[in-house]
Parts: sequence; C-alpha cells; structure tokens
Amino acid sequence: MRNIWTVFKTDIRTLSRCFFACVVVVAIALLPSLYAWLNIYSNWDPYGNTGGISIAVASLDEGYTDEDGVYENKGQDVVDDLREATSINWVIVDTEEQAKGGVESGDYYAAVVIDKEFSRNMFRMLTDWTGKPAITYYENAKKNAVATKITDTAVETLKRSISENYLEVVIGGIMEQGNLLAEDLTADDPESAVKGVLYQAQDLLNACGNMMDAFEKAGSSGGVSEKDAAALEEAVANINKNLPDGSKLHETAAEIQTQVNAALARVERVLEGLENAIANAPQLPSAQQQLRDAAAQLEKAAATLDRWAEDIEMEAPAAAEQARAISAECTRLAAKLQALADKPTASDLLADCDALVKSIRTMVDKIPVTAKALRQQLQSVTGQVADAMEGVASLSSDAKAMKAAMADTSQALGTTMELLRPATDRMTASLSDTIDGMQDLSADEYMDTLLTILGGDPAVYGQYFPEMVQTSVNKVYPIENYGSAMTPFYTVLAIWVGGVILSSLIKVHARTDGLIDPRPAELYFGRYLFFFLMSQIQAAVIVTGDLYILKVQCLHPGMMYLTGALTAFTFSLLIYSLALSFGDVGKAIVVVIMVMQIAGSSGTFPIELLPEIYQKFYRFFPFPYAIDAMRECICGMYGNYYWQQIGYLMLFAVAALLIGLLVRKPFMGLNRFMEEKLEETELL
Repeated sequence: MRNIWTVFKTDIRTLSRCFFACVVVVAIALLPSLYAWLNIYSNWDPYGNTGGISIAVASLDEGYTDEDGVYENKGQDVVDDLREATSINWVIVDTEEQAKGGVESGDYYAAVVIDKEFSRNMFRMLTDWTGKPAITYYENAKKNAVATKITDTAVETLKRSISENYLEVVIGGIMEQGNLLAEDLTADDPESAVKGVLYQAQDLLNACGNMMDAFEKAGSSGGVSEKDAAALEEAVANINKNLPDGSKLHETAAEIQTQVNAALARVERVLEGLENAIANAPQLPSAQQQLRDAAAQLEKAAATLDRWAEDIEMEAPAAAEQARAISAECTRLAAKLQALADKPTASDLLADCDALVKSIRTMVDKIPVTAKALRQQLQSVTGQVADAMEGVASLSSDAKAMKAAMADTSQALGTTMELLRPATDRMTASLSDTIDGMQDLSADEYMDTLLTILGGDPAVYGQYFPEMVQTSVNKVYPIENYGSAMTPFYTVLAIWVGGVILSSLIKVHARTDGLIDPRPAELYFGRYLFFFLMSQIQAAVIVTGDLYILKVQCLHPGMMYLTGALTAFTFSLLIYSLALSFGDVGKAIVVVIMVMQIAGSSGTFPIELLPEIYQKFYRFFPFPYAIDAMRECICGMYGNYYWQQIGYLMLFAVAALLIGLLVRKPFMGLNRFMEEKLEETELL
C-alpha cells in the first residue's frame, strides 16, 4: 500500500515542478469537455431552424367553376397558405421548369408542383371521375442526406393538409342535400351518428302519424274543442308578442305535442329493442344505454312542459294544469326506464313502462291543437326530415314524395293528411329497412354499406376516406430539446475520449525509483491513481458545463454527477488496463472500441434501426449502460432501472481489473520485447 501511495505522490510532485507539464494536464482536463459541449450545442435545436430549408412550389392549377358560377382554385389556396408558413422556406415560382431546375442546380432542396387539373379533379370526382388531384414532388438527395428527410416530412405534412381539404370537399358533395346528416357524420363515432339521424327521422315521422291519428280521433269523438285550441293558440301568440326582443319564443301546442310524441316514439322503439336484446346477450349493454338515453329525452320533455306550463299559467290555466300532469307522468316513465336499464329482465317494470306510454299518449292527444297549427307543424317536421333524407340515395324518392304531399300549403288539413300519411308510412318503412341493413356489420362492411346508402361507389370513395381516429398525445419522460436528448451520448463519448487522451499523453508504466520491492499490482494501482484523478476532473468539468453552461434539461443533477464519476472511473480503468497490458496494441484496441461504440451504441439511432451485427454485440460494450443511466438522470427515473445500468457498467470495471492484474502477466515479457523492437526502428 505504501508503494502505491509513493507512486502517486511522486507523480503529483513531478508534475507540480514543471510549468509546461501543468499546462498539458490542464489541457487534458478541458479538451474532452469541449468535444461534448460543441457537439451538444450544434445539435441543440436543429429542427427549430428548418425555416432555412428552401422548397420550391409551383401551382399550375387552372381552377374550377361549379354549376352556380362559383370559382374555386384549391391549388392557389395551398400556395397562399404556404406563403404564411415559417417552418419551411417555401419559395413560390411560376412554372414547373423553374421549380425542377432549381432542384437540379441545388438552389432548392426539393420542389412541389401542383397539377393543372387539381381543383377540377377534387370537385368533379363525384360526377365525372378523371383521376385524383395530383402533386409532383422533386427532391435533391445529393445536396444533404438529412435535409431530404426534413423535406420529405414537410411534403407529407402538405399532403395531409391537402387530403383533409379534399375530404371536406368529398363529404360536402356526398351530403350536399342532407346538412344534418353531413354534420353528424363528422362526429367522433360516424356509425352511431348515422343510425342516430335515421332513428331520429323515424321517431319524428311516427310522432307526426300519432298527431294525425289524434286529430282525426278528436274530430270524430269531440274530445278536443276547436274553440279551446284556438284560445290556447291565441294565448301563446300573445305571450310571444310581448316578449323582449331577442328572447326565445315559447313553443306552440303543436310543437309541444310533437316533442312529447317523438320522445314516446323513441321509448316504444327502445322497449321493442330491449325485448330482442334480452334474447341476444351481446346486444343487451347497448339496449340498456338506449333506455337511459330515452329516459334523458323524456326528462328533457318534462322540463319543457313545466316551463311551458309556468309561462302560460296566466293566459291558459287549464292547459298549464294539463301540461304539468303530462310532465309528471313523463318523469315517472323516465324513472321506470332508468330502473329497467339497471334490471332489464324485470317484466313488471316493462309492463309498467308500456302502460305509462299509452297513458301519456292519451293525455298528449288531448292537448288542444288547431287544424292550421297542426298543418304547419306537419309541414315543418316532414319538410326537415325530407331535406335531411333527400341526399340519401336509398331514401331520396320517398323524401321527394313527402315534399310533393306538402307542396300545396293551401289545401285543407284533411286533404293534406290524406296525401301525407301514405308518404310518411313509406318513408318510415324505408327507414326501418335501411337501419336493419346496417346491423351486425364489420367495420369494412359498414363503410361499404354506408356509402351504398349514400349513393356512392365504395371502391371509389373508399380511397378518399382516411381513418377517422382521434389521437391524443401524452408525453412520457418529456425532454425540452434535441440537444438535451443527445447529451447522454456526447457526454459519455467525451469521457471516453478523455481516457484516450490520457493514455496517449501520460505514460502508463510507473517509475520504480524510491520504491521498496514493488509488486506489479502496486505499480498498477500507483499509476492508475493519477489516471483516476484526471478522469474525475474531466468528468466533473464535462457535467458542470452540460448543466450550467449549456443548461441542458436534467431532473436529477446530483445523480448526473455520480453517473459521470462512475463512468469516468470505469472508462479510465478499462483504457488504462488495456494500454498497460498490451502496449500500443492495447491503445489501438481502445480506439477501435470507441469507433464501434459511436456507430452501434444506440446513442443516436435506436438500436433496432442499426444493422443486425450491431444489435448482437452492442450490449457487450460499456457505452449503452452509461448512456441509459444518464438518460434516467436527464428525463426521470423508472424503478430500479438506473441502478441496474450502473451495476452492468461496474462489470466492465471488474473486467478491467482482471485484465490489468491477471491477464497482463503472461504478456509482460512480450510487451517489453515489442517495445524494444519498435524503439530500434527510430520511427515507432
């Protein structure tokens, strides 16, 4: 032990007596840090400076004028958007020759040319298909390897933007006659949206049928007085007349009747579906949810009735009392539906719901509605349904028939109902058939069926509907910038470079002057203490600069210093042992190891992207473990992963000791012989 300490003290004393030696040692301590800092800084935010990458854009688009005389030029729209973009230097040129020539000469890294039929193909694909809207992309792969990856990404982003624009045009064209349906198709769940629209149309038509039945029944039995209906209509009109400007108008009796009847139609439909679902277990959860949704619609109708009753209390107390009674029954039915959703097999609840539906419908039928108001309400509701369904290919003829039945608004109500009833019955039947055709389909079959219903060709339209997936990004171990992400690799590499510099400039053999019977192990550790001291200074300088000069992200700075110290210890011991044991051959091995680890340590590219040979041997080198440990310090710890990597790293320190203390012994004579022969050449 004394000899070890003597060797170390002699090294320090000798060094302190020579000024130039001190300068060299200071340089050795600082040079590795410069290697790390300059590389980290150069990679700090390369993708934040892509505004200097020039891509030419030429639009040859001639535009398109639709049947209404509206001119559209989607190519020019793209160019206008790119003028304002700053992430890439989009250079607008006039011709394809200018764009292509600039790429060939190196003025631009890439070029995008928009086809002259771009707008026409986008808008006319539903009528006279002539091909997809096209853009042509030219890239200069010779100019810079990384730049082409950036330009590829920029053009892919541009294509996505164009595709989204195109999707909007296509959907708008398909749904042009059915704004309600088009609006719902863009919802998160297009399948449920389409079915919901069809079901809603069906419920509204059933409500219209019930209202017509109720009016005819009231007229034949005298159950509702036309005088009472007129008085209620006048009362509501007076209330609305005296409302402040901008206030929402109160519903008419016909509108109230429609709302409650539509809710009851939905309840009847859902109860019928529940009976089928009980026999088919996989459908039961959906049926339970439909019960809850129907209950929610009833509760909404009850709230409307209560508010309506309060508003007409002074003008029409009898109608207000009637509305409150219906509201109470709707609330009861909603509660029963909720209970049935929790216990769908309860037959007594099902019977109660059926009875309540009939009771409420009887009460609703007695709401006094004038013939004029009913005709107007029928026109309004059936008109809305017809407008929504006219754009659906399988329902368009029935929708037109309903419109024709309501075309002459001067007809008496009896004539109107006579014409309208068969039209609504046909539409209701067609809606049922359409909905039945959409049951139990796979995702692919559903899209084909949907497009068929809408009147399109699935083989053609399918090319244009991107996957409707909503993606949310939750960053795990977020990192501020690319420089911080590259810090582990360049810091570890710099520590190894520091060890290479030490082994090249500092002699690895200790002097024996003043030592008492020194053993090889004592000489080994005596000289290594100086290597250890220098490597620790190098690592401390590198890490300090990373944290406080470059200000890289680091969640655990203390652990970062510890990782740097342990990495420097392992690397310096391994490099020292190889150089001491095998001389110049060992120094060459150190350089080879460094080169192989730069290429295959997974410090830059994921190891899965590298050739198979690197994937097989990279874990037999120390770099990956030191890099992973530093990543834990910078981005955040996961369980015991940090200590696992440190443990693996220490195995290389053990291997270094074995090389320096045991493996070296058989080669000591050979190394001395080789050094003598190399010195004789006076060249090496």
